Amino acid sequence: MKKTDRFIPVITVVIYYGDKVWDGATTLHGMLDIPEKIVKYVNDYKILLVEARRNDLVLHNMNNVDLFNLLEIILDKKMPKNEAKKKAIQYGEEHQVDKTVVMTVAGATNSKIDYNAFEKGEMSMCSLFDEIAKENEIKGEARGRAKEIVETGYEFDFSEGDILARLQRKLDISLQQAQEYLNMFKKQAV
Repeated sequence: MKKTDRFIPVITVVIYYGDKVWDGATTLHGMLDIPEKIVKYVNDYKILLVEARRNDLVLHNMNNVDLFNLLEIILDKKMPKNEAKKKAIQYGEEHQVDKTVVMTVAGATNSKIDYNAFEKGEMSMCSLFDEIAKENEIKGEARGRAKEIVETGYEFDFSEGDILARLQRKLDISLQQAQEYLNMFKKQAV
């Protein structure tokens, strides 16, 4: 390498799609467990964080602009769901949003849609939002049932193993998901 050679910078951006405000670390040091003796030797990097629901980026690529605008609409908790759906569909039609952007929105909202049907044009943006709404409704119902199972388990002094087994059986979920529900509702039940 010559003294006059220069590298092209690589910028890493974390895009957070969550409903709640980001409460994680925003630096490398904040993510690591570093012994005090070596902290000064470990480079610290700032995490460039973009919260999709609070987008203030200036973007030039239209797909990125559409992605963030749609996510901002969908994740806006102040707007009723039906209104958000209408607004997102209207945005998609007016801006002729690319299918890849719509698929990314579906992925970011954890929507289980038939990608082949969407690609063939059998699924519209409207049906995509119907699927997202259905998924959210199902998740809400499962969360409510999980809370009830955990609370009842603690009320009757069941072991955590028994509560986990009951969550898995009643909700037809994995052990990992059952553990997440147990951790989520344990504090409220105790």
